[in-house]
Amino acid sequence: MRVWILLAIAAVIGTSLGASAGTSALAQQPPEIRVTIFHDTHLHGNLEGPGGITLAHYLGLIRQLRAALPQPMNSLFVGVGDDVGPSLISTVFRGQHTAEALSAGGLDVNTFGNHEFDFGPNNLREVISRADYQYVTANVRDSQTGDAFAADMGVRKWLIKSVGGVQLGITGLAPADTANIAPVGPNVTILDPVGAMREVVPQMRAAGAQVVVLLSHLCWDDTERVAALVDGIDVAVGDHCSRVLDQPRVINGTIISRRGDELRLVGQLDLSISNGRVTRHTYTQHTVRADGPSDETIAGLVSRYKDELDRALGEEVGETTSPLDATRDVVRGEESAAGNLIADTLRAWGGSDVAIQNGGGIRGDRVFGPGMLLKRDVQEMLPFANYAVVLRVPGADLWAALENGVSRVEQGDGRFPQVSGLAFTWNPDAPAGSRVQEVLVGEETLDLDATYTVATNDFMAAGGDGYETLQSSEVIVPASAGPLLSSLVIDYIQQRGAVTAEVEGRIRTTA
Repeated sequence: MRVWILLAIAAVIGTSLGASAGTSALAQQPPEIRVTIFHDTHLHGNLEGPGGITLAHYLGLIRQLRAALPQPMNSLFVGVGDDVGPSLISTVFRGQHTAEALSAGGLDVNTFGNHEFDFGPNNLREVISRADYQYVTANVRDSQTGDAFAADMGVRKWLIKSVGGVQLGITGLAPADTANIAPVGPNVTILDPVGAMREVVPQMRAAGAQVVVLLSHLCWDDTERVAALVDGIDVAVGDHCSRVLDQPRVINGTIISRRGDELRLVGQLDLSISNGRVTRHTYTQHTVRADGPSDETIAGLVSRYKDELDRALGEEVGETTSPLDATRDVVRGEESAAGNLIADTLRAWGGSDVAIQNGGGIRGDRVFGPGMLLKRDVQEMLPFANYAVVLRVPGADLWAALENGVSRVEQGDGRFPQVSGLAFTWNPDAPAGSRVQEVLVGEETLDLDATYTVATNDFMAAGGDGYETLQSSEVIVPASAGPLLSSLVIDYIQQRGAVTAEVEGRIRTTA
């Protein structure tokens, strides 16, 4: 009996101790914190989308979704760049409009895409000065200081933001080829994304970042490459190539989410964080609807900018008696009537032997006319702040420039040349670099040992879109003395009253 009593007492004590220990362990477990990231912007400078959708609907949806969270303060709204250009409205307001709208709409953090530089680095600094949100960039650097571009205005390589008590380290990446596709100016350097992240991720961790978030304006494959090669990135959102993932991918521990571009979708990424680590995630994709929630403040802002744009661009310029095809596939792959008009305008202005215009600089993605053209049409066709220049180019370099122009047609690259004063034949089946078969300047075969005057735009003259052979050319008329290309075309049409531009065999293929 005495033995049984002792055993019973021991069992009770053991059970009590076990329960006490279990309760103590449970009490010591850190609580799970939910942090929500709404992403991204990638507006291309637009305040309006298809079907009556405006930025007021986009930002109104985000505001509604944030308010509906159990803890709205545990959320973050981030952009991934390409908010300044290259839309029609951007040709007038140059990013001022999106900076004002995103500031009013509650954007927390943004980064730079290539289109932030559409109107040059000084204009981007003006946009930054108007923005109430923070800019971060790991790889867009001031080549003179090595710091982030516009660091003197508050732009940082990275920042740490406390959300729900979790220390989020946030940085951003622009495309590695930004300097080749946008006028970044002489004092901006774009670092390799992998190298830049290997530099800043340890810095963020050392400064106390528990969760690292990358605002990526890289194409999806480059983002995935960075995630695979750089340890310590917890989340990457955004996509330069405008792809959409129904659900995030996880690569090397990095949750990768992308929702496309412009005003169609909102991505909502919910992170469960325990002890400073992401333990699980859920993703919801929201479609923006014209009959959905709308932010009244943003709606008034959109209306104001639309009225100002209508007044600025509603003026008639002149008539085109022929259709001007500026569709993307045409201007980037074959002779275009719109391209001929622009190139002819350049050559007439410069009094040059030839003119070359990159197809990627021609936008609108539609056929203009025949009929009356408004300033709006020309600005839509030529939205970038490119200035006309005249160069003196050796014949061999001119041939090389044309080779560059047809070297990436399969990828739909913007370097495809629209020309005036010359005609050339190329073989799309030949390897890149050996595709041009024949070049005529006027009626004569191109002389590789001669020099020719070439009218073009300042972006190409500076080596943009791979036109490095033009960089070393003698400058006859610099960009500082040349007119804005869109203004030049407007003047050309106005002086003539009516223009006719047709495809006439300037560019032929052997296929």
